[in-house]
Amino acid sequence: MSIISVLANGNIHWRVECDKLFSVMTSPRYKQRLRFWPMVAVMYVLLCGGPYGIEEIVPQSGPTLAIFGMIFMAIFWGLPNILQTAELASALPLQGGAYSWYRESWGRFWGFQFGWLEWLSWIFDTALYPTLVAVYFTHFLWPEAGPMAVWSMTLVVIWFSTWLNIRGIETVGKWSTVMTWFQVLPVLCFIILGIRHIDFSLLHALHLPEHVGTKDALVMALIFGLWNYSGYAGLAAAAEEIDDIPTTYPKALIMILMIAMLAYILPLLIGISVDQNWSSWDEAQFNSVALVLGGSAFAWWFMLAAQSSNFGLINSELIVLSRLMGVMAADGHLPKILTKIHPQYGTPVNSLILQGIILSIMTFSMGFIDLLVLGTWLSIPTYLIGFAVFVSLRIDHPGMERPFMIKGGWPVIIPVVAVPTSIALFIFFYTPKEYLLESIPLLLSGLLIYFIRKAFSK
Repeated sequence: MSIISVLANGNIHWRVECDKLFSVMTSPRYKQRLRFWPMVAVMYVLLCGGPYGIEEIVPQSGPTLAIFGMIFMAIFWGLPNILQTAELASALPLQGGAYSWYRESWGRFWGFQFGWLEWLSWIFDTALYPTLVAVYFTHFLWPEAGPMAVWSMTLVVIWFSTWLNIRGIETVGKWSTVMTWFQVLPVLCFIILGIRHIDFSLLHALHLPEHVGTKDALVMALIFGLWNYSGYAGLAAAAEEIDDIPTTYPKALIMILMIAMLAYILPLLIGISVDQNWSSWDEAQFNSVALVLGGSAFAWWFMLAAQSSNFGLINSELIVLSRLMGVMAADGHLPKILTKIHPQYGTPVNSLILQGIILSIMTFSMGFIDLLVLGTWLSIPTYLIGFAVFVSLRIDHPGMERPFMIKGGWPVIIPVVAVPTSIALFIFFYTPKEYLLESIPLLLSGLLIYFIRKAFSK
């Protein structure tokens, strides 16, 4: 029986039927549970982590579009996404998150296509962070290190994170709680020390980078905004491991958006005011600003916090990746060996090991901007389909129990869907063409995997 039909007819209590569906999708059941505040900590690490790494938006778009892009995307992209995700997570609290929503709404074929794209976009995003950790540390400790030395440190980060995830979501939650405070405190100090330096007059002109047109600068600003205000369905992939997800997940999402806006926009305003050599900025520029604001000790603290942020992002995103892969394997789209659960820790051990191998290869062969743009471009179809699933459930099953529900009816729902859809389509069609040749085969790879698995299963 489809969970949708159960939710719609109201004859069977939906929580009982969800438990039945979970037992089919995940066998044996996961052993550990994530409570509200550890979940907020994991979300902060997964969806924000502070301003570390967003500096690259300034040389790509100029300071003015960087600031206004981050504000615009928080309101017109982040907030609508959070509202839709919160409603879907409360109505369909299924292990596998967005993949399970797609499958239950549109069937196995389309469910897998968009679940696979969801997994691809997450793996590209996850690959960004071990490289950042290695680059930061070698920059400070071993500036003359060659590419192989940097990659070796990257491997240490990837495989330590994999080991930590194998030990379970409670372990990751405890680490995330500790790291959240370690990441938040230097950002607060950065803001306190730097807020008097903010110069709003800098925003009176665009200050576009050399040889970059307004359209390309705007696209890059939107891409960075989408990257920083996305992934809100991610932790829902571990729905079976979260306490009372229909009520706690929406509250945590709204809290995280407000924190993220402050954590991104205020440090950017301070940074562009303190260091106005914008064309030379890189992904570690806030370290230089921290040095100016608070001296070498503060710069070191800020650098270590940045690394804990990147490390936390890797750990949190491995939760998402492994649960997505495990549920798709349980559905027969990927090899069954990926459903294996660790007998002691109750975690998807084979999925985690495979993703460690994939990340090791990706970080060896691709750079930061390539990973960012490709991952963002691949994520756009999943957002568009997610919006469509949200609308189709409202139309086809208006009586479904929704502990969190967007109020106001269709006059509110239409702009909540139409505005982020327009933004996504603009980015999709105006992404720099050099990335399309690499993106299109990845976009179509789900079709190939589906039909190969179908042929071998006969």
